Amino acid sequence: MISGGDRYDRRVKHWLIYAVTIASWLLPHQSFAQDTDIGISGVGLVSVQPVDDGYVGSPYLSEGIGGVASGFGGGLSIVAPGGFVAAVELSTARYEQEQSGRLVGGPFPNDSVPHTTRLHDSLLSGLVGYAWSARTTRMVILGGLSARLDEPTIDGEPRDPLDAEGEERLPFVPTGGVDLLKSLNSRTAFIVGGRYCFVDRPENHRYLGIGPHVLRVAAGIRVRIN
Repeated sequence: MISGGDRYDRRVKHWLIYAVTIASWLLPHQSFAQDTDIGISGVGLVSVQPVDDGYVGSPYLSEGIGGVASGFGGGLSIVAPGGFVAAVELSTARYEQEQSGRLVGGPFPNDSVPHTTRLHDSLLSGLVGYAWSARTTRMVILGGLSARLDEPTIDGEPRDPLDAEGEERLPFVPTGGVDLLKSLNSRTAFIVGGRYCFVDRPENHRYLGIGPHVLRVAAGIRVRIN
């Protein structure tokens, strides 16, 4: 016969086992190193680029290009012991849209012919910022400039980035973002982050309904290489 004291002892043991199991899962096993940390990252991303509908409407443009699309990216980052961060990143997303209208195919009768417009907005970014680390968690705030590496294409032909006056815009755009990293072991961390770019589009690109706002949310893995 089991006494009340034995039942109490068993309950206590069971709760202790549960507590230790949960604690072993929640508590950190590896923390971020305190010396200079150099790492490479690879991510999958979702890009959100709202359409600029200023020119959308018959007979000029059937619909703009943008919305939500998938992409990928990668980068190299250096975190100094004091928290200073420098990073180089490359990211791209893939949009494709059938468009027609005078701003795509020209005047009648070509304005009714559908054309395939593609937009990647491949960005090479140079960023600096600051990192806060607490045991297995690190938060990074970043800002800098990104170079646009490609232009939208219509049926495979690049659309020249020209304004109505024939002037070309600078290919660099302001970029900022934040990353949150969770250490998995001494060299690997899970990373979730977001980037925002404001792209001052030339008029010839706005004719296609391409908006200026680029928001990318990414998740992936960072591996320390030093």
